[in-house]
Amino acid sequence: MQKLLLVIVFSIIYSLVLAGGNYKAKVQSSINSLKSAKSDSLMSQVFYKSMTDSVFPDWMGTPWDFNGISNVPGQGMIACGYFVSTTLKHIGFNLNRYKMAQQAAAVVINILCGEGKVQFTNKSSVINALKLNGNNRLYVVGLDFHVGFLAVEYGEVYFIHSDYYLGKVVKEVASKSVSFASTNTYVFGEITNNVVLFNKWKNGIKVY
Repeated sequence: MQKLLLVIVFSIIYSLVLAGGNYKAKVQSSINSLKSAKSDSLMSQVFYKSMTDSVFPDWMGTPWDFNGISNVPGQGMIACGYFVSTTLKHIGFNLNRYKMAQQAAAVVINILCGEGKVQFTNKSSVINALKLNGNNRLYVVGLDFHVGFLAVEYGEVYFIHSDYYLGKVVKEVASKSVSFASTNTYVFGEITNNVVLFNKWKNGIKVY
C-alpha cells in the first residue's frame, strides 16, 4: 500500500513537472516568434496567438484565491491581478508581477494602455465596441474590483480571467459571465496593436 502511494505521488509530481516544462517551452517558442516579427502588425498577430494558444490554455482551471500568487499554471492558486501580471511577464514584458498585481484595476489598465484606455458603464456597449474593432485582438479590462483579459475571435468576445465567482481561471463568453456583469464601470485598453507597449517589450523597457 505504501509503495502504491509513493508511485501515485511520484506520478503526480512528474506530470506537474512535465506540464510546467511544456508550458515553458511553448512560451519560449512564442517569445522567439515575437522577436522574429518584422513589423508591428505581424508582432500583434503573433502576440495574440501566443497568448491565446500558448499561455492562457495551461492556466485554465488553476484555482482562484484572493491572495493567490502562483507563478506556475495548474499549481497553487492565483488572484485576478496576478493572473494578468504573471502571464504578461511570462511572455517577456519587463515588469514586477507582484507590484503590478497589487494595483487597482484602473491603474493596471493605465500602466499597460495609457491614453489608449476607454471607459464605459454598460456591458453591451463594451462588447459591441470590441466586436466592431474586429477579430484577433486582445484587451485588458478593469472592473470595479476585478481585472482580466478580453479576447475577440470569430465575432465573439471572451472574458479570460481568474474568476472569484467560479473559483478558477476560465475563458467564458463575456456576455454570459456573472463576474463581467458585476461592475458599474468598465475601463479597458488594447494590448494588441499597442505600439508603445510593444516597443517596451522589444527594448526591455520596464513597464512597471
